[in-house]
Amino acid sequence: MKILVISDLHIPIKSDLKSLDKLNFGLYDQIFLLGDIVDIEVLNYLENQKPILHAVYGNMDDFYIKNRLPEKLYLELFDKKIGLIHGHQTGRAIPEKLLKYFNKKIDLMVFGHSHYQEKHEIEDTLILNPGAFCEGEYAEIELNDSILEIKLLHL
Repeated sequence: MKILVISDLHIPIKSDLKSLDKLNFGLYDQIFLLGDIVDIEVLNYLENQKPILHAVYGNMDDFYIKNRLPEKLYLELFDKKIGLIHGHQTGRAIPEKLLKYFNKKIDLMVFGHSHYQEKHEIEDTLILNPGAFCEGEYAEIELNDSILEIKLLHL
């Protein structure tokens, strides 16, 4: 399974909807969207793409987005426990503190907010921040029964 990971789109403030055309959605089975979408039309656009969308809201998202999306999301894919959260909950998006928002052990935590790409491990949990899509940053996850591979990418 191939997963597109994007955060901090900031459309239409810092980017525009056409920037999403640079992504080939047909390559992906799922999308992890980590908030700061900003405009409801962007969420509608992403929901209409082929991949399954899993999304959380961010601090810059409008009322309509915050009413449709959760603050955090817990998923199990291929026996991997995955937590999605925007990151604004701790101010500067501190991974060690964000992990505490999930009241259970997770294998992978994916967050945004800081506009800084990072991939590392805290204890036995992989930590991923795809960076800010409005700055051309995103990530891919390859996941199956035996593989959990993460790539940090730029447009």
